Amino acid sequence: MTRNDVLKLFPDATDEQITNLLNKSGEEMAREKEKANQYKAKADKADELQTQLDELQNGNMTELEKANKALETANQQIAKLQKDNAVRDLRESAMSDFGINAEQAKTVVKDDGSFDTTSLGKIISDMKANAIAEYEKNALKDTPNPNNGGNNKDGSTDDKTNAEKIAENLISDTPKNSNILSHYIQ
Repeated sequence: MTRNDVLKLFPDATDEQITNLLNKSGEEMAREKEKANQYKAKADKADELQTQLDELQNGNMTELEKANKALETANQQIAKLQKDNAVRDLRESAMSDFGINAEQAKTVVKDDGSFDTTSLGKIISDMKANAIAEYEKNALKDTPNPNNGGNNKDGSTDDKTNAEKIAENLISDTPKNSNILSHYIQ
C-alpha cells in the first residue's frame, strides 16, 4: 500500500497518521509473510513426509506381495510332498499286502494316488499261474516217466523197449539155424 492509496481512503489523514498506518501495515504484512512462509515450509514438509509414507507403503506392499508369493510357493511344495508321501505309503502298503515288487506297485498305484485294479488283477493272475506251474513242476520232478522220456540211464536216446532189446540180443548172439527162435524171427 502506498501513501496515495491511504489518502484516497482517508483524505483527512495527516502525514504522521499515514506513516504510522503504513508502518503497522508493513509489520503486519511481514508477520503474515513469515506465517505464510512457515505454513509453506510445513506444507512442503508434509508433502515430503506423505511422499515418503507412500513410498514406504508401496515398498511394504511389494514386500508383502513377495512374502505372499513365497508362502504360496511353499504351500504348493508342502502339498506336493504330502501327496508324494501318501502315494509312497500306498505303494508300500500294496507291496506288503499283495506281495508284489516295487515296479508292480508303481503300475497298481498311479502317481495321482489312484488304484489300477486291472493291473492288480493281471499281476495276481500271473502270480497265481506262476505258482501253479512251479507247484506242478516240483510235484512232477521226481515222478518217473512211463517210457523214460526217451532217455536211458546212460544218457543215450533209444526208442526200443526192454523186450525189444532182449529179443535183439537173442537174435544177434546165436547162429540163425541152431535156434528155435531163428525159425520164427527170420
